[in-house]
Amino acid sequence: MNNISLVLATYQANIPLLQKALDCSHLFNEVVLHVNDRLTAVNVEVPKNCKVIYKEEKCSVEEALNDAISLAKGEFILPFTDDDYFHPENLTYLINFIKQHYADYDVVHYPIWSGNDKKGWRKWGDEREINFDKLLDENYLPFSSVYRKSVWEKIGGYKHDIPFSDWAFWIKVVQQNFKFYYLDNPIYYHLENHKITLANKQSKTFNKTKFLKDLGVI
Repeated sequence: MNNISLVLATYQANIPLLQKALDCSHLFNEVVLHVNDRLTAVNVEVPKNCKVIYKEEKCSVEEALNDAISLAKGEFILPFTDDDYFHPENLTYLINFIKQHYADYDVVHYPIWSGNDKKGWRKWGDEREINFDKLLDENYLPFSSVYRKSVWEKIGGYKHDIPFSDWAFWIKVVQQNFKFYYLDNPIYYHLENHKITLANKQSKTFNKTKFLKDLGVI
């Protein structure tokens, strides 16, 4: 098996960006979309290979992702939110790479281009080698990296009751010695906007020492 599931979790979505992601559905074996606001549910064109999970009650992105990934049938998972964007040609390159090398790696990661058309774009997360000590200092792995579903199962999914759960997820993945591959290609774009995100709120009260102690890594 080398099939890939695109998993999208969204709330009060950026509809144009979400639709761009859904328009790439033909590249994937399946798409699993988790929405919990009616406006998003009725304003996107859902492809035929898409499963839709609609829950009216508000939940965290982590809970939505866990719900969606649990239903995904792909051997590989590409998690996605509506603030993310992949260039279609580079996304095709990524998928073809995974299909050719699916037996060799557990996680494929790449640099992040963060910003917007007004402010410009900056490259970060350009780390070819996985360095656990550096990862404890800062999260340089993209949220939307491709990984085997078995990785998510081994880690126990995303924790929804801690700050920066994607960072915690990657720390646990690296601890388990899964095989990583760095793909130096401008694949992943993260849109920065002016709304106050959960991460902004978390960062003001974040205690990194307590965070790492709670994870059992220091």
